[in-house]
Amino acid sequence: MRKKRAGIASIVAALAFALAGCGNSAEEGGVELNLPKSDLTAYGIEEPHRFYDLSMLDVMDLVTNEAFDGVLYFGFAECPWCQESVPVLQEASQNTEVDILYVSRAHVLREGEWVDADIEMAWWFDGQVGLEWLVDEEGEPTRPNIFVPFVVHVSGGEVVSAHRGTIWSDAEDGYLLELSPEQRADLLSLYEGLLTDSCPADALMCA
Repeated sequence: MRKKRAGIASIVAALAFALAGCGNSAEEGGVELNLPKSDLTAYGIEEPHRFYDLSMLDVMDLVTNEAFDGVLYFGFAECPWCQESVPVLQEASQNTEVDILYVSRAHVLREGEWVDADIEMAWWFDGQVGLEWLVDEEGEPTRPNIFVPFVVHVSGGEVVSAHRGTIWSDAEDGYLLELSPEQRADLLSLYEGLLTDSCPADALMCA
C-alpha cells in the first residue's frame, strides 16, 4: 500500500506552525492542522485535486522535521514551464493518491522575511541535492537558487529525490517548454516514481 504523503497524515505535534484557511484537517499527536487547498485555476485545473498550500515561511520547519514524509512543489503560475508541468504533476498525484504541498515562489519578489526564507531554503536544498547558482554581472556564482518548477520528496529530514524543470533537451540546451505526448508520458512516469519512493532514473538526484 502506498503511503499517503504531504502533511495531512504525517505532520506530528512537534511542528509549531499551523496552516490557516479552509481545507482538509488532520489530528496527529493531538494537534489539528488545517491545510488549505491550493487555487490552481491559473493552471487551468479545477477541483478535485490534491494540492495544498504551504507558506514559504514554514518550509524549513517542515523539511527538517524527521517525522515528515512528503512531496513539495515549488513554482508559480506565471512561469511557463510550471504551466506545462503542473497538469502532469496533478495527474501523477491523482494516479498515486499522493498529496502535494504547493510552495509559491511568487513571494520571492517581496522583501524582508520572504527573501530571507527563500535564501535559507535554497542553501538547505543545495546542501541536499545541489542546486544551480545565481551569478553576478561578471558571471561569478553568488548563491544557490531554487529554479522552478522544482518537485522534491523529503523524508526523515532529508531529500529522497528531486526533479527540476520538465524534460531536458540537448538539442535546445534547456528544458522543453512544450512537450510532445511521448515527452509528457515520460514526465508523468518520472513524477509517479518520485511520488511513490521508486526513485526515477531521470530524477535530478536520488538518495
